[in-house]
Amino acid sequence: MEKLDETKYFLQVYFAPQVEWEQLEDAVIDHRKLSRKERLKFKEEILYLKQLLNQNQYDKIQDIINIKYLEYTQVFDVRAIQRLVNEILPIIEKYEYKKDISYVPLKALTYTFDTIIIPTNMFLSFDLIAIDIQREGDTFIQHFKQDLQYVEKTFSENDETKKKELLKIANDKGVYILESEYRDSFIQEMFEKLSQ
Repeated sequence: MEKLDETKYFLQVYFAPQVEWEQLEDAVIDHRKLSRKERLKFKEEILYLKQLLNQNQYDKIQDIINIKYLEYTQVFDVRAIQRLVNEILPIIEKYEYKKDISYVPLKALTYTFDTIIIPTNMFLSFDLIAIDIQREGDTFIQHFKQDLQYVEKTFSENDETKKKELLKIANDKGVYILESEYRDSFIQEMFEKLSQ
């Protein structure tokens, strides 16, 4: 566990020395672009550092700082490691999947139309839309994917009542992707990009 490669990467790329501590949550959100596997490894490393701190293994932490050249990052000493652990764990957990939040059909899709795929952002690429959705957290992503499954099923079964309902939700927001030739590729790409 002492490799801490994901933590070092986070500190060098997302939370570089010029980034203020007040921007730590933004750094975590940007870090969420990485795969679920990399994010999980990062959290495990932070929990490992927390364990070392709880066991008062400050010499071991200082060794990690020296071996990983962390002295050139924001966490250049044990006190800074303590601050990082204390501040970042609640942020990481805030964006993780929460089973106790119930799925409400079409709520995530409607929210997406309200805040991400709005008429002023009509020319956003599917990549940028996926990145914005990832910023909402794993629970939202799961609910959004369920909404996309509903959309896909509605159009494949050609259920006119449900199609009208979906198109009304989208059109009321000024969004027309569901009735365009790009609907299927939008759904497919969102599934691919949000399943990493």
